[in-house]
Amino acid sequence: MLIKPKEQTPTPSEHATYILFGLVMEGSLDGGEFPVVIDGSFKGDIAANELIISEQGSVTGKIKASSVKINGKFSGEIICESLTVRATGKVEGEVQADALSIDLGAEVIGSISRVNREL
Repeated sequence: MLIKPKEQTPTPSEHATYILFGLVMEGSLDGGEFPVVIDGSFKGDIAANELIISEQGSVTGKIKASSVKINGKFSGEIICESLTVRATGKVEGEVQADALSIDLGAEVIGSISRVNREL
C-alpha cells in the first residue's frame, strides 16, 4: 500500500506571503521567489514562484506561477509549469500548464492546454 506524505503548507515563521482567512484583498500581488498562501479572498493578478490556495481560500483573476496548488476556489486564467487541483478544489476558467494533476472529486470547468516550460 502506498502512503502519500502529507503536504506541508509553509509555516508563518518561513518566508511567505499570506492572505489570512477573513481578509478580502483586491489588486496585484508579486510574491517573488517566496510562496504565496491564500487563506482568505483575493481578486486580481498574482505572480509567484509557488501559489497555494487553501480549502477556505478563493482567488478570482490571473495567476502566473511556477507551481500552483488549489484546495479552494479559483476563477480566471492560470499560466504555470505545474498545477495540482486537490479533491476540495474548484477551478473555473482557462488553464495553461506543462504538468497537471487533478484529484478525484475536484472540479475543473473550462479549457486546458499545455504551455512551454519557459514562462
